[in-house]
Amino acid sequence: MHKSSIVIILALFVATPASAVNLGAAKTNGQVCEQTNGFLMANAGAPGDVQEMVKNINAKRRAEYEKIAQKNQVTVDQVAKLTAEKVINLAPQHRCK
Repeated sequence: MHKSSIVIILALFVATPASAVNLGAAKTNGQVCEQTNGFLMANAGAPGDVQEMVKNINAKRRAEYEKIAQKNQVTVDQVAKLTAEKVINLAPQHRCK
């Protein structure tokens, strides 16, 4: 997979949506964590706006994974897992337990 593809995906992981909910804060507060499958998970007690944010970000991630997988002739799962590994290495404290 091309490095530029990973950079694009990493931007999805650190970009925060223009809403009242902030992904970084939600991670720090323990409401959201990074799964090893390349997608976010909102904890059961997370407020509805946090759960909606996670749903939206995961949809964007999936779309980007699909583009990159097709471009590189690999599976979406391979792209997602490789990206998750890199993101979790950058901030291991946000990995789902």
